[in-house]
Amino acid sequence: MKIKHPHNNAELNNALQKVIISEQRFEAAVKAVEGILWTNNANGEMEGEQLGWAELTGQTFEEYQGYGWAKAVHPDDAQPTVNAWNEAVQDRKTFIFEHRVKIKDGSWRNFSIRAIPLFDTNGNLREWVGVHIDITEQKMAAQKIKDNETKLNLIIEGSELGTWELNLKTNEVNYSKKYLEIFGYKEYVPISHADLIKHLHPDDLGIRLKAFEDAKQTGSLQYEARLIWSDNSIHWMEGKGKMFFDKDNQPSRVMGIIRDITAEKNHRVELEESEQKFRLLANSMAQQVWTADTQGNLNYFNQSVFDFSGLTLEQIIKDGWLQIVHPEDREENIQQWIKAISTGKDFLFEHRFRRYDGEYRWQLSRAIPQKDEHGNIQMWVGTSTDIQNQKIFANELERQVQERTKELAQNNIELEKTNKELEAFTYISSHDLQEPLRKIQTFATRLLDKEYNNLSENGKDHFRRMHNAAERMQTLINDLLAYSRTNTFERKYEKINLNKMIEEVKEDMQEELLQKNATLEAAQLCEINIIPFQFRQLLHNLISNSLKFSNPNRAPHLKIKNKIGKGIEFKNNKLLDSTTYCHISVSDNGIGFEQHFSEKIFELFQRLHGKNEYNGTGIGLAIVKKIVENHNGIITAKGQLNKGATFDIYLPMT
Repeated sequence: MKIKHPHNNAELNNALQKVIISEQRFEAAVKAVEGILWTNNANGEMEGEQLGWAELTGQTFEEYQGYGWAKAVHPDDAQPTVNAWNEAVQDRKTFIFEHRVKIKDGSWRNFSIRAIPLFDTNGNLREWVGVHIDITEQKMAAQKIKDNETKLNLIIEGSELGTWELNLKTNEVNYSKKYLEIFGYKEYVPISHADLIKHLHPDDLGIRLKAFEDAKQTGSLQYEARLIWSDNSIHWMEGKGKMFFDKDNQPSRVMGIIRDITAEKNHRVELEESEQKFRLLANSMAQQVWTADTQGNLNYFNQSVFDFSGLTLEQIIKDGWLQIVHPEDREENIQQWIKAISTGKDFLFEHRFRRYDGEYRWQLSRAIPQKDEHGNIQMWVGTSTDIQNQKIFANELERQVQERTKELAQNNIELEKTNKELEAFTYISSHDLQEPLRKIQTFATRLLDKEYNNLSENGKDHFRRMHNAAERMQTLINDLLAYSRTNTFERKYEKINLNKMIEEVKEDMQEELLQKNATLEAAQLCEINIIPFQFRQLLHNLISNSLKFSNPNRAPHLKIKNKIGKGIEFKNNKLLDSTTYCHISVSDNGIGFEQHFSEKIFELFQRLHGKNEYNGTGIGLAIVKKIVENHNGIITAKGQLNKGATFDIYLPMT
């Protein structure tokens, strides 16, 4: 402004008044923006009193003179501020900058600086007038907005959401990269709104149009639609947004998000198909099938439930499924069901259901929990199976078992009685029956010795026959007693060396061996747990059998040997593969037998030859077999006519 020199006091007063008003306006303007006013000389140095700056920073007059004011600026901002200020002073242009200033309470505040150069009437730079405006709150607010935008973008990216904004007046659309990915584009490319709409399935265009019309009324947009990608594959999307209106309350723009729900849709279809298959399968079953939620509330019944009960779904919903359970079973049924729900364990219960005709039939109900990958129960699936016939059968079986148990108890009593009678018979056989035989034999021997010459030939023959019959009778009694003892005597096992036992048997049978000129060859045999007196009887019977059936044309030769091994090694299907056995074989070179008699020779009273050919009762080998069985073993026989026989004994090593 150019001021004329006044020619009188009135003009001077008027000029002064204008200056005062101008300064007042300037001060009011500074206060209005809540700024700190300061001035610098033409060289950009602060000089003179700067009350506002001193009040703000707490610097003294001396501290802020010249470029001392820069010491109140944040160290990171001080040099950039000075550099920018010097550039403005040199170019004599308006200075605009932002920096942090340490105020007198010690905190740092953000300020916006604006300084304007003032020139005199000749165009010379006279001074700089500047203002510091506190923008800390604005900075904080801006940073908060920026942080929130960053968080929002992270959330959107992490949630696989695509963002978009549509200007309804110009049809201009802005979209994110994820938005295009959902439409099938791998790279970001500019696409018009019309081209994007072409990707919508023709059958779903109406759905989108209606959603936009509804949004104009409600302000909220939401719909689901199919997208056709460039490769003609079908995908599903869900769109949500908010409608914005102009000052005339007309729709102006829409902002929203979309997400790919193809997997959800496919999963939903799979679930629906799975549920349809489940219902079809369940309805085809004769069993009653039902499901329950996690709280144990039954929410599905197959057709068999309605067919069996004669009830409708509405009747079951109204009065509950417990109405078909027998009154006596209901309380326990409820307790067991609650227990299963609370523990997550399978439900298993037998109870009676009322059929449509009023008859109660037994059912076996079972329910198992269906769990997710974390072990959380999602639902319960149960079945009820009619077991009425099984119950009747079980009851009848139990009745029969009781009857059989009663009969068995009675039979045990009778068996004990029979055993006592058998013991009495054994006593009689060993004493009373043999005593008359001994007398018959004694008197017959005396008659033959003293009266032999006085007898006719016919009488002599009769006496010999009587004597032989008595001997056979006594032998039979002794063999029967031996056979019975193999069953009745207490089985006390001892670890015995078989070689030692064979030597004892050879000594007992020395006369028979010498008479037959027989040799008995025994290899190095093992020690084994056996019942001593029974096994001695076994060896005695086998050796006697070999001597009895020896070939008259050659001296008897017996071999006894053994081997220890697993059952699988002996190739005998009667043995257990993994069990260890002691295999004892007794072989001779006697008359042998035909192989098809290998089982018959062990039967009681079985003889392959007439009693006049070979003495014996046919009990000896039966006793041998019984003794082997008492040892939980197996015996087999092999033979060839006129070549001998071999008896193989397999005893488990326990």
